Amino acid sequence: MEAEVSREAVHALPKAELHVHLETSLRLRRLAEELHAPSLTEPYLVSDPKRHFGYDRLRRLRYLGRAGKVPDSLYTHRNVARITYELLREAAEDHVRYVEVRVGGRRGFALLGIRGMLEAMAEGRARAEEEFGIRCGFLVTLVRERGPEHALEVAEIAASCAECGVVGLDLAGDEENFPPALFARACEVAREAGLGITVHAGEFSGPASVWTAIYQLGATRIGHGFRAVEDPELVAYLRDHRITLEICPTSNVRLGLVQNWKDHPVRALFDAGVRVTLNSDDPLLLRTNLTSEMYLAARELGFTLDELRTMVRYAAEGAFDPRAATEALAVAAG
Repeated sequence: MEAEVSREAVHALPKAELHVHLETSLRLRRLAEELHAPSLTEPYLVSDPKRHFGYDRLRRLRYLGRAGKVPDSLYTHRNVARITYELLREAAEDHVRYVEVRVGGRRGFALLGIRGMLEAMAEGRARAEEEFGIRCGFLVTLVRERGPEHALEVAEIAASCAECGVVGLDLAGDEENFPPALFARACEVAREAGLGITVHAGEFSGPASVWTAIYQLGATRIGHGFRAVEDPELVAYLRDHRITLEICPTSNVRLGLVQNWKDHPVRALFDAGVRVTLNSDDPLLLRTNLTSEMYLAARELGFTLDELRTMVRYAAEGAFDPRAATEALAVAAG
């Protein structure tokens, strides 16, 4: 009989994470509270699970609790560098050795410019890497609702920002109403520049959204993707073609997409040989981190410490800078 996996053992495990959002407004909101009065309602209490579901609940969780609470004046180079540093510091404290951080906030891009935002993040990254030894790459997120023209503009700038640490492009947003084909050109620009492609799919929509992300956009990783379990042929394809799934169980449960942890299909996908990874998605919003995700996977779904290590290896091999990820984990392992 396998020994029970302790939280302490999971915390001590050197980790890699592929799916975490900077969540600029929420982190800037925390900064605003530190600088002023901590009187704002906690954002994780905003959404009433009985009234909202799925993507609608996500929008409310992200925006209702902080709408109008973060002034434009807080979107400065210095503050963005600071919140990037803080995210990486918190990850390092959780023994994450390599992480890919996503950014795509409308206000940050509008007020600082896309390149300006990435340059500020790169400054925070450089400080964190020097102090903590953590390695980091950035993913620029295209938001479907903003349309293909905006996506192409963002992709072109992202493709020219390798010196800022950009390693990939992410497509997120409303899966139902904005199909992947609209963003094929943007992804092509990124791919031609050597950037990796990951797509939020198989979260709010079913297996078809995963198929189209792969075939129409050339995605080698899928954000969430847990609904692939509904299609055995897709499961076999993901396994055989070594497509990495960035699974975020707490996020899926909080958004009402999975009833509870014990019902989450991550166990079935792992057992089928799919390269699944565990991720925190929005740590501040969801009040989680990678240790919590892995510990709950062990406690609720029976993952062993060796199986958790396997998922860390999948993350390192699926990283858009696999050499940096592998080296960082090797150094941590001693």
